[in-house]
Amino acid sequence: MGARLSEIVVESTDPSAAAQFWSEALGWERREHQPGAVPWVSASGDPQGHDLKLVFVPAREGHAPGNRLYLNAVGAELPEEVARLTSLGARRRSGGPEAPWVAMVDPGGTGLTVLPNRIDV
Repeated sequence: MGARLSEIVVESTDPSAAAQFWSEALGWERREHQPGAVPWVSASGDPQGHDLKLVFVPAREGHAPGNRLYLNAVGAELPEEVARLTSLGARRRSGGPEAPWVAMVDPGGTGLTVLPNRIDV
């Protein structure tokens, strides 16, 4: 049997704000792991659950967050999803080539790309 992916750890300049953003963006409950009050989110909210968790940790001293997440906005049109994520605190990245997706940054400084609906879904 292969390994099971249980967590994706996201470096952030503001782990609490990033966790709150992703909680609202995904509709997942925000929790904290003790000790250290490390924020995380998952679909079940169950710390013992086997669903995927996003865990938010401080970026290393002197380093900007370098992670990049890709959010596939299934069930939403691209402009509406970008507007919704902007209302939750994300901002568009400036510059870059014209593309069918939108590059954004969450409140903790982690990049994300909002993709248009896939044609194979």
